Amino acid sequence: MIKPKSISGFYENLPEAQIIEDNFKEIIRKNYSLSWFTPLDTPNIERVETLTSKWADDNEIYGIKRLKAEGEEKNDFELWLRFDLTVPLARYVAQYEWELDFPFKRQHIAKVYRWERPQKGRYREFYQADVDIIWNAKLSLFADVEILSTIYNSLKELNFWDFVININNKKLLVWFLESIDVENIVKTISIIDKKDKVKSIVPMLEELWLKTEQISEILTYVNLSEIRTSMEILEYFSNMQNDTLLEWLWELKYLYENLINLWVDESFIKLNPSISRWLNYYTWTVFETFILWAEEMWSIASGGRYENLTSNFCKNNYPWVWWSIWLSRLISVLNNIWKIELWAKTVSKVLVLNMWEEYLTNNLQIVKTLRNIWINTEIYLDSETKLQKQIKYADNKKIPFVIIQWEDEIEKWVIQLKNLEKWEQIEVKIKDLEKKLLEILL
Repeated sequence: MIKPKSISGFYENLPEAQIIEDNFKEIIRKNYSLSWFTPLDTPNIERVETLTSKWADDNEIYGIKRLKAEGEEKNDFELWLRFDLTVPLARYVAQYEWELDFPFKRQHIAKVYRWERPQKGRYREFYQADVDIIWNAKLSLFADVEILSTIYNSLKELNFWDFVININNKKLLVWFLESIDVENIVKTISIIDKKDKVKSIVPMLEELWLKTEQISEILTYVNLSEIRTSMEILEYFSNMQNDTLLEWLWELKYLYENLINLWVDESFIKLNPSISRWLNYYTWTVFETFILWAEEMWSIASGGRYENLTSNFCKNNYPWVWWSIWLSRLISVLNNIWKIELWAKTVSKVLVLNMWEEYLTNNLQIVKTLRNIWINTEIYLDSETKLQKQIKYADNKKIPFVIIQWEDEIEKWVIQLKNLEKWEQIEVKIKDLEKKLLEILL
């Protein structure tokens, strides 16, 4: 007999957790659609040359092959599982560039695969919820505003509240490091990116042979967002009177002010000059979202602007802005800080008790009536099961209402509607049942 055992890093849910995950997807998808992002799917599997075209760590990518592959196929992994949703989209845009209408706005909620050490919030198979805006001409800075406001609305409706969207212009960070004569900018940015995950970045900076004065200035810089408001940060850099720097600051100010114009609550956004993301991926604005009091548990959403991601697939340049909610990680973090209450084990709102086989037709009419008005309804499968056991089944699965119809009530065209949350019971005429349940549930 095979021992049932799941694979490390490939999570699976019990019903109550799956319902939460599906609800999150539905809310995110609704908000993405409200901003006119078009649903689009691409295959889970891509060619090797596609996934390695721009960025990829071969150690993190899963290859696939048939169990009984023959010839050259036996030893080579020609096909790989996607590690994100962005590189496959770059291939897609290049392949269908003459058939797409630009600006092209895409939404995609799907699983991706990446080998890494499993830990809280980090999996080898996980959901991303992406939005992208792509253009075949100069991409307006308002695209960044549109992306940011869409993500804000999605996270806000998920109703866990304690999050902050950090915004930066990556050129600002590079300029600062150059201004203090840092030589290894790529590694320095990589270290700065770890500041919320380690006790101190000083030992790592010292390994780069940076001077004490340089390290001191870096620490001052990365802590700016902790001691200054967004407008104070803009003012701080504006006083440096550098024309190029002023242009980048104007871009950040444009983003900030237009987000406010779109009714984004300013307490949820913060200009943070230390936010970097991956240097070889992003070229302009970068975004990173953390849950307050859980910053050490990784970001739960991030994104930024690319300028040349399609360059390996076609001659045309397609600048775009991208954002992803790391859905699986978000739910994991919320679980760890007790922001999610796992409750219902089913999507059913009503259980119709099944007590007499001869009256099954009556029960099925009630079921059909409620399903016709989009109330999730189930009927207990076995008419020989005792009443209390049927009610216990509903209570265990957190079905809020049960419908009971005794023999004499069938003749009167009434039912007993029992509220299991309040443990109350009322008599309702069958002709009024739809209206009554809609009033309660809505």
